[in-house]
Amino acid sequence: MFRPVISIAALIVATGVASAQTAQPADFVFTNGKVYTVDKDNSWAEAVAVRGNEIVYVGDDTGAEALVGDGTETINLEGRMMLPGFVEGHFHTTTQGIILHGPDLQTDTMDELLAKLKEYADANPDLEFINGWGVRPNLYGPGEPTAEMIDAVVPDRPVYLWQVDGHSAWINTKAMEMAGLDKDTPDTVPGASYFVRDDDGNPTGYIVEVPAQIEILNKFVTIDADYIREGMARWFPEYSKAGITAVHDFGWAGVDQDMAIGILKGFEEDGTLGMRIYGSYYWNDASIDPVPIAKKMRDENQDGLVQVNALKINMDGDDDKYSALLVEPYSDNPDADPEPIIPFDVMQDAAVRADKEKLHLLCHCFGDLAVRTFLDYVELAKEANPEWDRRAVASHATLVHPDDYPRFKELNATYDTTGQWMALDPYTGAISPERYGPERMKRLFPIKAILEAGGNVSLGSDFPAAAYVADYKPLNAITQAVTRQMLGKPDMPILGGEGMRLSVAEAIRANTYGAAYGTAVEDRIGSLEVGKLADLIVLDQNLFEIDPHDIYKTKVELTMMDGTVRHREGL
Repeated sequence: MFRPVISIAALIVATGVASAQTAQPADFVFTNGKVYTVDKDNSWAEAVAVRGNEIVYVGDDTGAEALVGDGTETINLEGRMMLPGFVEGHFHTTTQGIILHGPDLQTDTMDELLAKLKEYADANPDLEFINGWGVRPNLYGPGEPTAEMIDAVVPDRPVYLWQVDGHSAWINTKAMEMAGLDKDTPDTVPGASYFVRDDDGNPTGYIVEVPAQIEILNKFVTIDADYIREGMARWFPEYSKAGITAVHDFGWAGVDQDMAIGILKGFEEDGTLGMRIYGSYYWNDASIDPVPIAKKMRDENQDGLVQVNALKINMDGDDDKYSALLVEPYSDNPDADPEPIIPFDVMQDAAVRADKEKLHLLCHCFGDLAVRTFLDYVELAKEANPEWDRRAVASHATLVHPDDYPRFKELNATYDTTGQWMALDPYTGAISPERYGPERMKRLFPIKAILEAGGNVSLGSDFPAAAYVADYKPLNAITQAVTRQMLGKPDMPILGGEGMRLSVAEAIRANTYGAAYGTAVEDRIGSLEVGKLADLIVLDQNLFEIDPHDIYKTKVELTMMDGTVRHREGL
């Protein structure tokens, strides 16, 4: 049984129109709606008014009438639902420009994938290099794929395929030959980013982690501003169509940071960016001191739609490759003893120094030991440095040890994870049970438990990376966070049981205010309140009045970001 935490008949918010600010005509007045504000009281309203890029009124229809002038566009919502614009708690805005070239290979069998790859190659005979993305690891597990599998369908041209998690790649024999990858090629970062090899030391065609992936990709393409911009351009309208108005960007991996910021600001200047970007410096190289770099990026980018305020630490890998850091051993490989991507002492030192510079700390923490270690660093920084409004975020956090649930509240840290992953899909339902065993599977993605312990929680898709499906749509994430089942499969087993499900209200908040709070911008976005920036969306259905399994079918009919309509269809 699903129940919203607040009735649709809840008290309407009325802010009044007495101030000089609200006495002037608005640019937009929305009336006759079901406006779920996501304020501290989860209030409802009928009308919202916008002037410039700011919300100037939230209340009833009668009060909104005073804001209608000759130049006001009045939109009768006719009972439609309005929400704050979705805020993505974990996103990678420039990574699309590197990864999302060529065919989308998100398929459910190896035969389907290879057939799709061959179809693309046959349809593009003049391509000298074939790139693709979205390969799901469950297709070939256990173990890894080999170059010979691709050779069977494309033997004569180099092929480079991104795994759907973004942390591995798969190439054919021709690509290895042309890249000069052979038995004598040293691993890029031994033990952390490397080329999988056979018993004789020969590379098999499978590449682990971003540094080694980029080393090989650079042999075939020039990852410059034009290449990245081309790969990104078509996606911004799609994000607006999905209702996304802001993202917490967890790093511009594989690209020069100044170049990435320049590309994004270029989209802002030509009016096509369509969303706010709160960025971070992506750190996964122990030889680099990230603090001065992140501080410089922060100090130089505090205005406009593209801003930087954080250091992102890449601590571990994932369960697929036994590279997630766990408190207890892997169930199917107790001898696995993965190392952190950056040595613990180096990470700790950088975390404390970054906090002293008032840089927010973000972390890719897949396993429960990684989460615990990151929270330890936040605690050390809190003890060592003067108090300030720090907002640490542990993201992914597939497993969190129950002893650490209350620490999120204690440290004012945010638990961020991906709704699209919260189901027993062919990855989580096949690979994760082998790695974790039945007891740990019961507490996978403990967003509900951390929320009940008083912590702030956030939903972020990590697009274009994923465990099973690369998916940026918040309504899909909300559906799975509420059901803990795959989209369109209400009869499948519930991941972790019913007690792990979020309510509709909790899931909406996690993908709006919760993500804004984790980004330290909840005073500007994340809820519909007077004085906040005009980021809002209109839906064709009230999410509280439909079967939660059908939330993903809801259509975003209007998206406004910064007072400008970025998407409008059906309204």
